[in-house]
Amino acid sequence: MKLYLNKTSPYARLVFVTAHEAQFGDQIETIWTEPWDDNPALLSVNPLGKVPALITDSGIPLIESALICQHLVMKSGRKHLMPAAPALIEGVLYRLGIGRAVIDCAFGVAIERRFAGGETPPLAQRWLKALPRAIVALETEAKKRSIPADPDLADITVAVALDYVDFRLPEIAWRSSAPALARAVDTVKRRPAMIATEPR
Repeated sequence: MKLYLNKTSPYARLVFVTAHEAQFGDQIETIWTEPWDDNPALLSVNPLGKVPALITDSGIPLIESALICQHLVMKSGRKHLMPAAPALIEGVLYRLGIGRAVIDCAFGVAIERRFAGGETPPLAQRWLKALPRAIVALETEAKKRSIPADPDLADITVAVALDYVDFRLPEIAWRSSAPALARAVDTVKRRPAMIATEPR
């Protein structure tokens, strides 16, 4: 498999961490690229010019991080990443949805500011207001459970999302108001896959 990615993209990092957790780390050739440069090699895989993009073992290009993660989880057979039991899956999907939304909001703010000369346009302001509400919801969930020895895809997504918030939006300062969530995120961040994909 070949994975096109960028070091600071939270979407690419999520796929890369998932690949490691699914035990495919040594089976993936990583191709580091700058998507804003319209690299012809990336465009041949993803005409939208976005990362991540994965070329599967059968040569099929997959785009969009959520779908790539789903493919890797299904291919791995590692059921703890996305349990099938109805009693468990809804909770995972709930946390996964919020984690994905945090990535979307934080990344959106970073991009809006980048092209607005450091200003915070109205849409970015709306996303900034949403992030503290997401933190409250995730803190509520973190108080209910401890991170298992093998985290699921939601745990990984939330850790990637909030590490990106720390990286790009330090003014959110979410840790002081969400101690249980901070402990959970730090537990996942100590995993080799997270350390190996540190964006800073």
